[in-house]
Amino acid sequence: AAMSKSLNSAVSRIGSRLLTLLIIVLLCTSLWQLAAAGWIQGKAIVAQQLLDYSWQKTQASADGEETRKHKPWPWADTWPVAKLIVPHLGIEQIVVAGDSGSSLAFAPGHSFASAAPGDDGLTMISAHRDTHFRFLQQLDIDDSILLQTRDKTAIYKISYLQIVDSDSYTLAAQTDENILVLVTCYPFDAITPGESQRFMVFATKQYTKYQSKSPAGT
Repeated sequence: AAMSKSLNSAVSRIGSRLLTLLIIVLLCTSLWQLAAAGWIQGKAIVAQQLLDYSWQKTQASADGEETRKHKPWPWADTWPVAKLIVPHLGIEQIVVAGDSGSSLAFAPGHSFASAAPGDDGLTMISAHRDTHFRFLQQLDIDDSILLQTRDKTAIYKISYLQIVDSDSYTLAAQTDENILVLVTCYPFDAITPGESQRFMVFATKQYTKYQSKSPAGT
């Protein structure tokens, strides 16, 4: 009986230590995830500030393709191409060229396979759901979206929202309509990356306002 009691006591101590260890591991994991999330958020905020400065230089530059590629930092492989504005939410975000992973880490990215921002046709911009495009879940039908480029601002109105499976859905880039498509991963509150669902916002161009340039020397 004494041996059995001693054995039970030892098992109880081991179980208690394992439980304590498990709690510590879970706590450390949670803290690491919070720190990682904070780093991602912080990087996105700082990047937008640098991109905004580059965008100002882009708007002030002279005509010519190369003069418009003002990189936000020397080693960047992308540059600002537009500013995305959602007036009723107070959203203003710089959009960069390309939608590779390295670009989306810092800003919404324009797909090279789609029409240039503000031009006729289908323009597609994507971003991460936990940073720049988290606000997409607040959008609704008939909301206005502005896409500002160096020489004009295109005004769009949301026509519909759609959730699709990226493994089976194909978006036709060639269209007679002038459409802006915003894309992010879905659901918005998912913990792990890699889901195949996408949340898509389709907005139809209403009209375009062109920038008036002051004559040289005035």
